[in-house]
Amino acid sequence: MISDDLDELLGDAPNGGRPEHHPDDDDDDDGHGHGHGDDGHSDDGGPSDGGRRSRRNQAGQRRPAAVPKLVAILVVVAGLLAGGIYGAGKVIGRIAKGESAADFAGPGDGSVIIQIQAGSTARDIARVLASADVVRTPAAFVNAAAADERSRSIQPGFYKVKQRVRAVDALAALLDARSHALFRLTIAEGMTTRQVLTALADRTGQPLAALEAIVKNPGELQLPSYASGVEGYLYPFTYDLQPGASLTVTVKMFVDRFRTETASIDIEAGAAALGRTPQDIITVASIIEREVKNPEEGPKVARVIYNRLADTSGAFRRLDLDSTTRYALNEYEGPLTQNQLNANNPYNTRKVSGLPPGAISNPGRWALESALHPAAGPWLYFVSLPKSNVTIFATTDKEWQEALARYRSEGGS
Repeated sequence: MISDDLDELLGDAPNGGRPEHHPDDDDDDDGHGHGHGDDGHSDDGGPSDGGRRSRRNQAGQRRPAAVPKLVAILVVVAGLLAGGIYGAGKVIGRIAKGESAADFAGPGDGSVIIQIQAGSTARDIARVLASADVVRTPAAFVNAAAADERSRSIQPGFYKVKQRVRAVDALAALLDARSHALFRLTIAEGMTTRQVLTALADRTGQPLAALEAIVKNPGELQLPSYASGVEGYLYPFTYDLQPGASLTVTVKMFVDRFRTETASIDIEAGAAALGRTPQDIITVASIIEREVKNPEEGPKVARVIYNRLADTSGAFRRLDLDSTTRYALNEYEGPLTQNQLNANNPYNTRKVSGLPPGAISNPGRWALESALHPAAGPWLYFVSLPKSNVTIFATTDKEWQEALARYRSEGGS
C-alpha cells in the first residue's frame, strides 16, 4: 500500500492477510445439524437435518472461476528494499533530473510474473517492472502512480502481467485482483484438509493425489509433536503461493503458520489446565468451527462439550454431534438419513463415546481460544436457529424441548 509518509511501512495484505471470519461470500455449505450438541437430533427422535448453511467452500461445490495454472511460467523475482510502498508524489522528487520517462505506446504482448515484496517503494516497483520489460522506464511508472491515488493500495505478492505496455496499463494490472489471484490461496476457517487440498490442486494444476500423498506421510511437514494427523493444523489464512515451490513446501507453509499464530496461546499449558491433551483442544476447536458461526458463542459450545465428556450420570455418554458424522461421510448438504446416523465409524459421536479420533476441520484462532477458555455454565444442549442465526443453550430437558420448539418454528426439521 502506497503511503504519503516516506517512513511508513507496508505489512502483509489487508487484515494481516487473514480471511474475514466466516465471510458470507464463501460458497460452501456444511449443513451440519443441531442437537444434543449440534443438530437437535436426540435418541428420542429429535430433528436431524442439516441446519444452517456454512460459509466455507466444500469439495465438489461452487468454487471461484478457474484461473490459469501455475505450470511452466517464467518467474521474475526481484529483491526489493525494506520500508513502505511510499507516496508516489514524494518518490518523484528523487528521480534524477533529466531522467527519461519514455513509455511504451502499444497494448503489449507476452506475459511475465513479477514479485512485489512488502516494503517496496513506488520507485522499487517501477524498477521491477522495467527490468521485466513491462514498462519502458521506471520514471514512466512512477509518474503514472503519482497521478492515481489507487496506487497506494498495491499489495505485496506475485502478479502475472503483460509486457511492453503503457505505464498506466501496468498500474491497472497491479490493481486488478485477477492479476494477483492466481498466486493466492485463502484457507477459510473451518475448511477441512480435503477441501484445502482440492482448492490447492485447482489453483496450481497439480494432481490432487500428489497432495493427498503428502498429508498421508506428513513427516516433512513438521507437525507439532502432539498432532494425530494433518487435519486441524492447516491454519486459516490468505497465503501467497510461490511459483516453482514444491507441493511439500507449500503445504508446510500452512503448518508453519499454525505454529506462528498459536505460539502466544500456549495450547499445551492450556490443555493441561483443563485435563485434556493438546490434540483434544484442536479437536474441540474444530467442532466449534463447524457448529456455530458467532465467535462469542464458541466458549459456551466448548462448555457443552466438556460438560458432556465429564458427565457421570450416564445420561450423556456421547456427544451426539452430526458434524462429526458428516466429516466421516464427507456429506455436508441436507439432512442425514437414519442409515447415515447409524454408520459405524469412529467419528460417529452418536454411537462412539468421547471425542472423535481427531479434528474435523482446520480451526481459526477464535475457536482455539474458545476450546482453551470455555465459559462457566451447566449447559448440556445447544441448537443453532436457522433464521435468527443465534444459538440457544439449555441445561434441563424442559429447556431443551423449548429450544427445539423454537428451532422448528424457524423452519428446522
